[in-house]
Amino acid sequence: MRMLTAMLISAGLLAGCGEAVQTVGDYRGKTDAKPYEANYGGDKAKWESALRTRNQTQNEYKRVH
Repeated sequence: MRMLTAMLISAGLLAGCGEAVQTVGDYRGKTDAKPYEANYGGDKAKWESALRTRNQTQNEYKRVH
């Protein structure tokens, strides 16, 4: 009886360890848009230039000297 009880308890504990796949079909989520597509019309060079300018205005050394 003890052996049967121990086996049932261990089987119950092991049953909770399984993890099911949590995807629905082939859907893997939507792809992210490039950061320069929204405000710069896809012009990556213009976006990089604006980013570089923004970083330089936050540079304390450049602002003081």
